[in-house]
Amino acid sequence: MTTAYRSPTYYELPAPPELDWRPYRPDSYLEYRREWDLRGRRGLAGEFPLHLDVDPTNRCNLRCRMCPRTHYLNKGLDHWAPHGPADMDLKLYENIIAAAAPRGLKSVKLNFLGEPLLYKRLPEMISFASKFNLWVMMNTNAVALTPELSEKLLEAGLTDIFFSFDSPYRAEYESIRLGADYGKVLDNIAGFMAVKEKMGLKHVQTRASMVLDEGSAESPEIKADYIRLFRDLKVAEIGFGLPTVMDRDYAPLNEKVNFFCPDLFRRMFIFNDGLCGPCCGDWERRLIMGDATRSSVADIWNNEAYAKLRASHLSGDFKSEPACAACSVPHLSTMNV
Repeated sequence: MTTAYRSPTYYELPAPPELDWRPYRPDSYLEYRREWDLRGRRGLAGEFPLHLDVDPTNRCNLRCRMCPRTHYLNKGLDHWAPHGPADMDLKLYENIIAAAAPRGLKSVKLNFLGEPLLYKRLPEMISFASKFNLWVMMNTNAVALTPELSEKLLEAGLTDIFFSFDSPYRAEYESIRLGADYGKVLDNIAGFMAVKEKMGLKHVQTRASMVLDEGSAESPEIKADYIRLFRDLKVAEIGFGLPTVMDRDYAPLNEKVNFFCPDLFRRMFIFNDGLCGPCCGDWERRLIMGDATRSSVADIWNNEAYAKLRASHLSGDFKSEPACAACSVPHLSTMNV
C-alpha cells in the first residue's frame, strides 16, 4: 500500500490525481511543508512555531471509546479540564493570532480534545486567521456538519478538514463513536464535499482517518472497505493511525527506544484556557510551558522550560521527563501501522 506521508503512529494514502489539492496551492505552501519536515528531522526550533493547535472548546458531543477525554470522564478525573466544560475567549484567540502571524506562523488547527463545531463562533475564528493568510485546519467528527455550516466554514477560509471516522461498518462505527449515527455522519461528509465542489475550492484538503485497533490493524479487508467508502465520497486522503491504550504505562516499553519528538521543534498546543503545551498527547497537562493569557507565544516558545525539554530529547534522554517516558508515541514508533 503506497503511502504519501508517514509518522511514527500514522500514515496516509495519497490523493488520486483527480482529487489532488496540492497543484492548487502556492509555492509558499510547499516551502512551509519543507520547513516543517526539516525542523522535525533535524531538531531545529527556529525562533517561532510554524503551527499552533488551538482548542476552541473542550466540549464534545460524543464519547468515543478510544478517546482520552472519554477515559478521563469515565474515571471521574478533571485535570484535563480543570475549569470544567468551557470555550476559549475569542479575544484571546485573536490576540494570539495577530501577534503570531507576523513572527512566522504558517498554520493553525482548531481543535485538541474538543469538537470544534460546538464552538458557535468557529467561522469567525477561521476568518480571522485567514486574514493573515494562514492555513486553517480542523479535525471533526462531522456530527454537526450541516451543509449550511459547511458553506460558512469554507467561506470563512477553511483550507483543511480532517474527518474522524473509525470504521467502514455501521455497527462497529456506532459502537466506537458513541452517540453518532453512521448514515447521518456520512451524509454530512457528502454534503460538505458537495458544497466544496459547488464553490470550486480545489485547494481545500479533505481527509478521512481511522484509528486502528488490534483487529483492524491486521485486516486488509477492513482497510480496503474503508478506502472504498471514502473514495466514493471523493475524499482526497485516507489515513490510518495507531491508538494509545489509556490504561497502559508505556515507560517500560520505551526503555530501549531511540527517539526524539519532532513536534517540539515546529508546533505548540494552546488549550481553551490559554495554557500552552508541547504535545498532542499531554492530556493531563503535565508539560505546561506557559500561559498565553500572560506571556506571548514567542516568549513561551523560547523559554527555559522549552529549551530544557528539547535538549533532553536531542541528547537521547527523552525518558528523563516522566511525561515523555510514559508517552505511547516512542513505543508505537517501533510498530507497523
